[in-house]
Amino acid sequence: MKGRDRNKLCWCGSGKKQKKCHWDRENQQRDNPWVAVDQNKKAFSRKRCLACDAGLGPCEGPVVKAHTVSRRPNLAKIAVNGHVLHYTASIKDLSKNAGKLSINRIGIKDASVFHGFCSKHDRELFSCIENEPFVGQPNQCLAIAYRTISRELYGKDAAAHLRETLRGGDKGKHHIEQVIFQRMLDDINTGNEAARRDASATHKWLTSALVNNQPDIIGSLILEFDAPLPFMCAGAWSPFTDFNGNVLQDGYLDPLLEQIFVSSFAGDNSAMLCISWRNIENAPGKVIAGQIAELPADQQASAFLQLVVKHIENIFFNPDWFEGLGKEQREQLLELASDGLDSMGGVPSSPVRLGVDFQLPACSRLFRQ
Repeated sequence: MKGRDRNKLCWCGSGKKQKKCHWDRENQQRDNPWVAVDQNKKAFSRKRCLACDAGLGPCEGPVVKAHTVSRRPNLAKIAVNGHVLHYTASIKDLSKNAGKLSINRIGIKDASVFHGFCSKHDRELFSCIENEPFVGQPNQCLAIAYRTISRELYGKDAAAHLRETLRGGDKGKHHIEQVIFQRMLDDINTGNEAARRDASATHKWLTSALVNNQPDIIGSLILEFDAPLPFMCAGAWSPFTDFNGNVLQDGYLDPLLEQIFVSSFAGDNSAMLCISWRNIENAPGKVIAGQIAELPADQQASAFLQLVVKHIENIFFNPDWFEGLGKEQREQLLELASDGLDSMGGVPSSPVRLGVDFQLPACSRLFRQ
């Protein structure tokens, strides 16, 4: 940095002058990492209704604590003493466990929640999945896809602060380390902004489908089970490859990426899994759903479980089932869950291993919508 104009804009892209940013940074005291944690909590607690001014009627009432995995119909069915298990990736847990994910208990009141809808929209838009048994009707599939992508968009919006919040994390480091660190933050931000753009486009498209009552705008595969499943989930991601590693879409070349939506539902002594996609030709979600449908009935739940653990964090387990798993089963789930932690935005590559037995029931029936 010596000899450079202290009043020039800093090389890191912060928009600040060098004297206010990276000048003499190697001699500065490092930022407290817990400040970033606090900022993250605030960002993920911001209250907003994602259905506001979208043609779905005016908002009414306060923004509520919305569950993307329904609490009473689903989470309660797999809970033990009101708690379920899920993987966590907090700075505290990662530091304590040498960079590995932890599996922790969480109360079902706090599991899978976000502050994304006012009380009116939460009640009206999702009554068909909260107050009625899930039977795979097109309007139910559309509602769960809309709530799922709303949560994804909420999360991507909340994560937009990370680059600026973490900019001071290279204080006290050598200049080369500063450059590497700032480039890593730029890569994280670039990846989040791309995912944010994709989620926003999909959210607008699904909102329009709700406004115009067009549930057939998405296609779905429903898998039924005549026994309970020990996990519950709801999530979405942009698949780049199918089960066999064949490319489905390119994150660099395709201007907008297609998402796949997954969710699970519990009956008293049964369960359903739902896989949905935008109803277009060669949709990546449709390809993956077709590959799951072609598997033997006793492997379909395992394939779904591993795929979801690999790609989303919004999945919860029955404590008794999880604690009864053997070493091989636990290690496979941990490897898949950790595969999505790449801060550089790499595509998860750990394989789904159908030979690992998770003691899940066989699918009794499947159908498409």
